Amino acid sequence: MLQFIIDGNTACDMLEIATTALDNGCRWIRLDLKNIKTSEIESLIKAIQKKCDNHEAFLSIENNVDTVISMKVAGIHLNADCDTSAVDARKKLGEEPIIGITVSNAADVPFLPRTAIDYVAVNSDNLDLCRQVVKQMKAIGLDEPVVAPYFHATPLSELMETGINGIVVNHSTTPTDLLPKLLNELNKVMEKRLESI
Repeated sequence: MLQFIIDGNTACDMLEIATTALDNGCRWIRLDLKNIKTSEIESLIKAIQKKCDNHEAFLSIENNVDTVISMKVAGIHLNADCDTSAVDARKKLGEEPIIGITVSNAADVPFLPRTAIDYVAVNSDNLDLCRQVVKQMKAIGLDEPVVAPYFHATPLSELMETGINGIVVNHSTTPTDLLPKLLNELNKVMEKRLESI
């Protein structure tokens, strides 16, 4: 799993980045719309959703449950500073949309109904922290995937050895032309993990 976060300053920039990312093999776009004018959000989401559909890719947006509902977006990511809880988001959205949450440490992993979330994102690539979050998830009976940011300083194989299931990269730190190489490397790591089971 590779989530590609786009948080550009203009709708035009975000659409261009999303298009290039999808053309380079990305299959999960995560939009942070905080810098986009309210009047441009609907048309931007429609345009990116169409491109995602053409590439059989997944689209999620950050924090705005009402927009996910009105635009029928496939998923939402709730950051640590979001006012809406995962439980409340699930009640509003129903069963289908994918819901992810951010945690800052293992103690933040919530005791939730199994249907409330679909994945957890660690907000650091610290290897010990990633291991602790994965361990805590297992301890409380959650087997949903865990993802963590990848900043290229630590080898991807080492990050994945913590037990996480995927990575999150931001367009500001990972140019779209690096995505094919990164996706290939990620696939190799996951294949080795499957072989060892």
